[in-house]
Amino acid sequence: METNVMTPQAIFSKVVQYMIPVFQRPYVWTAEQQWEPLWEDVTELAEARMESGTVHGHFMGAVVLQQIGNSMQGIETRVVVDGQQRLTTMQILLDAIQEFCVDNGYEKPAARLNMLTQNPEAFLGDDLNLVFKVWPTEFDQPAFCHAMRNELDSRNYSGNRIVMAHNYFKEQMEQWLAQPGQKDQQEKAVEALEGVVRNSLEFAVISLNESDNPHIIFETLNARGTPLLPSDQIKNHILYNANISIGYEDEQSSANAKTLWDFGQDYWRQEIGRGHQRRPRIDIFLNNWLALRNGKEIRAHNEFPVFQRYSDSVKEEFSVWDVAADLRSLGEIYRRIDDCDYSNIATFLERRKIMNMGAIMPPLMWLLSSNLPEPQLIKSIIVLESYLVRRMICGWSARGYASLFVNMIGELDESDLDSVGDTIVRFLAKQEAAGSKWPDDQELLDAFLTRPLYEWLTVGRLNFVLRGIEEGLQTPLTEIQSLSTELQIEHIMPRGWREHWPISAEMEDEEQAKRHRDGIIHTIGNLTLVTARLNAKLSNDPWEQKRVELGNHSVLFLNKTLLEDAPSVWDEEEIRKRGEKLHGVAIRVWPHADAI
Repeated sequence: METNVMTPQAIFSKVVQYMIPVFQRPYVWTAEQQWEPLWEDVTELAEARMESGTVHGHFMGAVVLQQIGNSMQGIETRVVVDGQQRLTTMQILLDAIQEFCVDNGYEKPAARLNMLTQNPEAFLGDDLNLVFKVWPTEFDQPAFCHAMRNELDSRNYSGNRIVMAHNYFKEQMEQWLAQPGQKDQQEKAVEALEGVVRNSLEFAVISLNESDNPHIIFETLNARGTPLLPSDQIKNHILYNANISIGYEDEQSSANAKTLWDFGQDYWRQEIGRGHQRRPRIDIFLNNWLALRNGKEIRAHNEFPVFQRYSDSVKEEFSVWDVAADLRSLGEIYRRIDDCDYSNIATFLERRKIMNMGAIMPPLMWLLSSNLPEPQLIKSIIVLESYLVRRMICGWSARGYASLFVNMIGELDESDLDSVGDTIVRFLAKQEAAGSKWPDDQELLDAFLTRPLYEWLTVGRLNFVLRGIEEGLQTPLTEIQSLSTELQIEHIMPRGWREHWPISAEMEDEEQAKRHRDGIIHTIGNLTLVTARLNAKLSNDPWEQKRVELGNHSVLFLNKTLLEDAPSVWDEEEIRKRGEKLHGVAIRVWPHADAI
């Protein structure tokens, strides 16, 4: 057994096929948990590469491989004992970028990436599947082939996560290159991104000999020292400038120190975030506070030097006690936002947490610290929620939100308090780049009818979308105004539809119709909310029985409107019609600029 740190260039440049054995699970990674963090990592590295020309390696985790010999054609074959999700995702990412490069005329980056996803034709022989550097389990093989071959149409596999991942990365590529920082120097941006995914991502590759036991679990421990946090440095800077000893030798010094820095509770030391972005909450708050006060995005871990410059720039106008008081006041607002402790906007604050939308903290802190008239605060929140929810449903990237919302603060600073909501509407409505555009009604409709939202969104995100539509269907006379938090998402046509939901005999290509149905059952037109008990009762029952049970037990408007003039057959056409109806409600719940 040997262990090496290797880049995708080193792993995939050989004539090799990494086989996922039959005992491994299918591809299960998702946008929320893995694709989005990975894309944020690679684009952050690419932007740094564009600025400085070089970047440090970025650790991606470990993979365990065991060599089993060579194919008849001389292709080295290795079994992926562990790390199959990482390797498969890496292949999907490389190929999505390669396909974009081919489509847009970037021939050299496309050729270099193609060498990392396909083996040369001369080594293939009769087995054309040897072309792939990674070969997934049997369940995923057809979708993988259609996703990874530019000339093959993958639409009939839209319900497979490999195809969804490929579409996701290609769409994110398009949106990232449409942003101002990349749009003006697109060729440089493409080459920077291509260089990062080939040479800046690092895997710990553990290679087993044929005699090694592949079922041993390997763990790589990375022992590191614990550096001083930015918050520790800022705290010391404030106390030093207030002439307070770090030791707090007397009661007065201790009281003054607590007044200056009241962030000692466990709440502030808890680590939040995902992956390498996971940080103590106090450091994340300080980043947001500095973004608010400086009017610019602050790089993570760079808070202390930015704070030093800020405190020096305002020292003629504000004392260290004033700065500390501002920190304390905004810290209380930050915590109330995090605790959803503003009753008039609590629903939005809960949805913000479900969306994991930390980038919106600076403008929220601005709004809630500015003594806005109530109508303007509510209007501002309606606008922000519409913008965020529409982009989330459409699957558009959140990559540029930090910069966008900090830029919004500059316009808010110039706005009268009586027109802040109108200022936000104008600001978001004028965004035209793909990374910041506010989706219009047609774009939202396209997402409702075609996107497998059940697969794309987390359960929490999809649940609140359906709850929002249910609330939009209610009237002031409705008996139940507050929905139970225990409601579950139900597929009207179930995922196990093959037992009771036959394909129409009129279909010429039955297999294609099945694949199409596997994708469309996850669109919002086929989804509703029910109680946990009713969900278990409905299960995979035929439509005739589901219709009766929903009528007998459900009081939700989502289901009442479903059953009005209920069709005798629930099929793809009915799913599309209901998707259109739900879209009509959604555009009232989350209106676009011209409807606010």
